[in-house]
Amino acid sequence: MLKPARLGLVAGALLYVTAFPARAQVVSPPPSAVPIPVQPKPDSGPDSARVKPDTIKPPIGRFADPALYEIGPQYEWNRAQLFATGALTVVDLLDRIPGVTTLRSGWLATPQTATYDADFQRVRVFYDGVEIDNLDSRTGGVLDLSTVQLWSLEHLSVERSAGEVRIYMRSWRAENTDPYTRVDIATGNEDTNLYRGFYGKRYDNGGVLQFGGQQFGVRSPRFAGSGDALSLMGRVGIAKKGWSLDAFVLRHHGTRDIEGALVGHPPVLSLDATNTEAYIRAAVGGVESGAWAQVTVASLEFKGTTGPDRNVSATVLADTLERRQSETQYNLSAGYTLGPARFEVGDRLRALDGSKYNGVSGRLDIVTPIGVVNGFVEHDGFRKTTNADAGIRAQPLPFIALSGSVARSIPATSGGSTPPTTTSARAEVGLRLFGPWFSAGFITSDRGPGLAPVVYDTLLLPTEAGRVSGRTASIRGPIRGGFGIDAWVTKWDTAGRYQPLYQSRSEINYSNNFAKRFPRGDFEIRVAGIFEYRGHSTFPLDAGDVQTDIAKTLSGLLEIRIMRAVLSYQQRNILGYPYQVVPGFDMPRVLAIYGVRWDFWN
Repeated sequence: MLKPARLGLVAGALLYVTAFPARAQVVSPPPSAVPIPVQPKPDSGPDSARVKPDTIKPPIGRFADPALYEIGPQYEWNRAQLFATGALTVVDLLDRIPGVTTLRSGWLATPQTATYDADFQRVRVFYDGVEIDNLDSRTGGVLDLSTVQLWSLEHLSVERSAGEVRIYMRSWRAENTDPYTRVDIATGNEDTNLYRGFYGKRYDNGGVLQFGGQQFGVRSPRFAGSGDALSLMGRVGIAKKGWSLDAFVLRHHGTRDIEGALVGHPPVLSLDATNTEAYIRAAVGGVESGAWAQVTVASLEFKGTTGPDRNVSATVLADTLERRQSETQYNLSAGYTLGPARFEVGDRLRALDGSKYNGVSGRLDIVTPIGVVNGFVEHDGFRKTTNADAGIRAQPLPFIALSGSVARSIPATSGGSTPPTTTSARAEVGLRLFGPWFSAGFITSDRGPGLAPVVYDTLLLPTEAGRVSGRTASIRGPIRGGFGIDAWVTKWDTAGRYQPLYQSRSEINYSNNFAKRFPRGDFEIRVAGIFEYRGHSTFPLDAGDVQTDIAKTLSGLLEIRIMRAVLSYQQRNILGYPYQVVPGFDMPRVLAIYGVRWDFWN
């Protein structure tokens, strides 16, 4: 149920502060008062109370974000843009990517997974250059994306090659000597409450101190699944013009209650788990040009216990012993930027379960006004494959663009047999008309033996080997007068496992800062309407396949920025349409969440 009282209190407090700033009371002396002369004190040197001007210090770490080659706007967001999308989790962002199908059994506290070209292994996550591997033995090798913390980022980019989707994340970094503080508060349906806090400061000597946290709770006995989570991050270090050294930790402790399913379906068992990522990083060299190098020693750890729950009968089996898994990664990367060309090489050594796995990679990006060329090659000892892909976006004329990617994966010989090599391709042609880009294309890909999302049901079968092909169409970009569109549709040749025949997402948005009326940029409004469609999805079981019904949802987002405060309101599934993404688990009928994000400087 909506809580308009809470929204009214937050909005009222904000408007009061912005409209009625505190004023110092001035008291005039009486006419008869005679001023007493005061002898000036001798000068004791510089005024220590004088406020130092804010300065920007060199950044921590060195990165070479991949050159993306989509037609129209690229799938990348900075810190402000990330929060303005209304996305609360990684799967909220992946819903925007053609070819990606996300799965979830409910709201924030439930498991969240994703496939690309109907393969769970083709979605990879890199956090500050460290690859996030699944360490929970009860998920069948499928990474639970709800454990990846979107709130802690300053930048995210999605590289959609023909063979896989690679998500590159950069953690938030402070660069100003003025202290930075931010507070986020939100509440909504299903007894959802969310709080965030950030603090960051750079010192005159280049030192950095950062910490932040997010806590949310959901209490939903009906649809969304109950649970809560506390995430904490911290960074200390120092950065000079040519080098930096920092230590970082991100710890996420989440619990979920058992999530009951409809009759005939097993529940998602309760979980109490902690995921920790920590690293020490040293970097040298240029930031935007020239040579650079970086070494990172990282530790990944999972610790968790799965139900049973006191409300579940003894017939529900669960592993109640605590599971622990840890991994150490040693990452060495180096690159060189010269004009439009960027070259990067990397070596990743994993130590896991008493074994070591080495992987080497190389990347070449060429960025010019008329196009982008992207090449990536990797020998992955952990997955026992050698992968290569190349992408291109050519724009010979301002209103015509071509985009494409090819990929090839060669598995290593195992047990005397060599699995087949897989190839993938993606191509699009685009035409720009009156602002937005209209494009159409195709996707085709081989698949090897896959994985199953057993976190929803331990009897689910893995994705099938074979070839999958589909066609895509999209309209993306600004229209006129602050309006924009981001819409796509995908039709696969056949409806495979965990993959609907049709899938689409359409967003119409409007943004305006009313520059003539507010020349200092103190006001901005953003509105978006989103319609998502998903056809029948098949979930295979030994006893027979289970199929979800068609899912159709209409959602809306409103954000109003007043100076440094943003009032945010979003409502998902406005029409209350009943639907399921995973069989047996009803998604929330109407889901609203609203609150404020407030930045403070000095």
